[in-house]
Amino acid sequence: MAEVHRRRIRNYLLDSKLQLRYATAMVLLSSLLTAGLGYIWYRQMRETSMTVEVKALASMDVDGQEIQQLRQEMKSQDNLRLMALVGFGLLFAMVLMGYGIVLTHKIAGPLFKVGKYMTEVKEGRIGPVYNLRKGDQLQEFFEVYKEMHIALRHREEEELKAVNQVLETTESQLARAKESGANLEMDQALAALRELRDQKAERIKG
Repeated sequence: MAEVHRRRIRNYLLDSKLQLRYATAMVLLSSLLTAGLGYIWYRQMRETSMTVEVKALASMDVDGQEIQQLRQEMKSQDNLRLMALVGFGLLFAMVLMGYGIVLTHKIAGPLFKVGKYMTEVKEGRIGPVYNLRKGDQLQEFFEVYKEMHIALRHREEEELKAVNQVLETTESQLARAKESGANLEMDQALAALRELRDQKAERIKG
């Protein structure tokens, strides 16, 4: 039965150092661009407000209190625009950080999986290899590794078959020899073969 992979929130940071580094770099670069464009936009809005204010004052017969009130209203509107710009920038940074983590997860995931399989091989276990999830990157790289892993597993399986055949033949011959009264000292050799067989069976166990 194929292994079922499910993405969970706690598993998205498989390699937190790598993923956060690149996600943060994306956020910083985008924040600089957003801040630059936002500054230009705010200056234009501020200049527009000042122009509107001057034109309004020039066309109105108002006293000092009304002038102050008008300026306060224009300033309040500019402040609201600034707050909206800052809020959008923060929201954009949060969304981009999340997207960066998800994007790098699709790279870190396959690398994490290959590293896990390589650790198992180093520890003497060559179990089955499962496919990557849909949407993961490094598919071609993983297929090359999978072929190598399958070749190693196949070689272990062939060696296990050979050991089993030798063991069965030897045990059969020893049993016939003992029935005929012969005394053959092969217990240690059989024990060594059985141990080798068990080791190889354990290496390829799924």
